[in-house]
Amino acid sequence: MSKGTLLLSLLLLLLSSSGSGLAMPAAATQPTWPQRFYNPKSARDDLTLPMPCGGAMTFRPVEVPSSGWLSDRQVDLGQDDPKVGYKEGRRLSYIAGAFTDPANSQRRYYYLAKYETTRDQYAVFGTPCPQPSIRGSQPIDAVSWYEAMNFGRLYTEWLLQNARSELPAEGEETGFLRLPTEEEWEFAARGGLKVDETQFVAAKFPMPEGDLAQYAWYQGTESMGGRTGLNPIGLLKPNPLGLHDMLGNASEMVFIPFQLDRRGRPHGQPGGFVSRGGDILTSRDRVRTAARDEHPFFDHNTGKAAGLRGLGFRLVLTAPVIVSYERLHQIQEEWVRLPRLMGKPGQEANLALASLSTVTNETKDDKSRAALEAVKHDLEKAHTEINATRDRAVKALIRMGAFLGNKVKTDDVRRRSIEQALVLARSSYQQLERKVQGKANAGAILNKARADLAEIEENRKKVQTSLDNSLSYYGDMVLDVARDYSKEIIDPQLEILKIEFKEKQSEYLIGYADLFANHIKAYQELKKADKQEWLDAILSQ
Repeated sequence: MSKGTLLLSLLLLLLSSSGSGLAMPAAATQPTWPQRFYNPKSARDDLTLPMPCGGAMTFRPVEVPSSGWLSDRQVDLGQDDPKVGYKEGRRLSYIAGAFTDPANSQRRYYYLAKYETTRDQYAVFGTPCPQPSIRGSQPIDAVSWYEAMNFGRLYTEWLLQNARSELPAEGEETGFLRLPTEEEWEFAARGGLKVDETQFVAAKFPMPEGDLAQYAWYQGTESMGGRTGLNPIGLLKPNPLGLHDMLGNASEMVFIPFQLDRRGRPHGQPGGFVSRGGDILTSRDRVRTAARDEHPFFDHNTGKAAGLRGLGFRLVLTAPVIVSYERLHQIQEEWVRLPRLMGKPGQEANLALASLSTVTNETKDDKSRAALEAVKHDLEKAHTEINATRDRAVKALIRMGAFLGNKVKTDDVRRRSIEQALVLARSSYQQLERKVQGKANAGAILNKARADLAEIEENRKKVQTSLDNSLSYYGDMVLDVARDYSKEIIDPQLEILKIEFKEKQSEYLIGYADLFANHIKAYQELKKADKQEWLDAILSQ
């Protein structure tokens, strides 16, 4: 090797290792590892990204539909347990997606790693390249929070340099990797939109395939049985979003520092870092999605960043918020609109708020102007929350309209079935009359047949009453929603609800939701309520 070539090689080595202390491995954008070491339970919608050394990491989409760039989803996190309320108390928080579906701007999502980061995956940024193995497919643990964050940085840099086209993008920005926030982690751990609200707030996600031991590694004879070693990824069943080991095995670090719960809001003092999900030493009764613990960032005994046995991590794939000048302009416009109320009362409130702004700007006295600005800020905040509450209410009303529409159809199917049974029963009764005529026990036989016939008739009347009531409730809801909410309010919530129905595998309700919205629109335009027309439309679904 010539002196010039040697110097060039040394320079390239220094440049490639700058900032990380490790040489950046050579590109290998197609995974060569056997799939069992990075995605042992392949599923639809998996996103697999390459890694150095022929490795790969798989992610799952977590959908959070949105009606605008400043729209987010209110989620109920934590739990009601006075013993641990100081750190796990129930609280309202908010979450939003980072990436937008090109075909539907209201479909937004982020990606969470399908499995915990493994030993082999963590080792790809060292030398030599790891040879994938069963032990290497165990979660990496005993690394510090800083090392976990640095791993996300190294992986993102490698992808940007070697496989940029594999990364999802948002606007002009490419996605990047980091530890998840607590909201991102817990929303996904609970099952996201794949579960209903009562299942979402439960201590654990739904486990239809069996006992907890089939979904989580924890300390118990039916699970770990006294063993203390971490288990390879993907051996157990996933949660409703297709994520494995969200509970148990290794506990998982998250992005935001620990804060105590102050009865529904975070306390003002940030502390150490947070781990979620419990690990192999967690007892069965403590395995829950709300579980969270604090750990110091540094070990005072070693004088170094702290890393603990059984403490690992998984990455989230997300994107910046302001991804272009155009997006910035859209966000600014939406921010200005947030406190504007809709409808006639809203117009009056908006005029009052505009007048307050004018008075505030024209006030010369600093103290008075500061007081007016505080009032204006509080009103704008209140109006914004009123709009958010209104949107949630409208979505709930449309959902109820869809359920009622489906119930009308179901009641009609039951009515028709009973009417067919009634026709057959009457025919059978007539045949029975002829058959038993002249027999000694004819009266008793016919009395029993008449009682059966009367029971079927009574059931027909009950189902008809149920159908009539369902249609009346449906009509009442059409009129009530039509009077109170405009198309501009209804349409965005309708589209979000349709996405939620798909995620919950309730696509059969989408047609009824569309029909309910159409009936509202027709009533607003024509001021005509025709229940028979609505019934015919519902029955044609």
